[in-house]
Amino acid sequence: MKPSPEAIAWGKRQASTSPHWSDAKWNRIEAIFGVKMIVPDEADQQDQDNAETLRDAA
Repeated sequence: MKPSPEAIAWGKRQASTSPHWSDAKWNRIEAIFGVKMIVPDEADQQDQDNAETLRDAA
């Protein structure tokens, strides 16, 4: 079931008013939880780099 256009518009309005985290805040979260948060573009690049590393090692 797809959300209604009104629900999508409401979600976009809510997202536009949410606070945006700075790089410093993301770095603190990474330090606290010991995980690296990456955006999809970075994940794609990281996957590609890992695949190249594995291919080179073979």
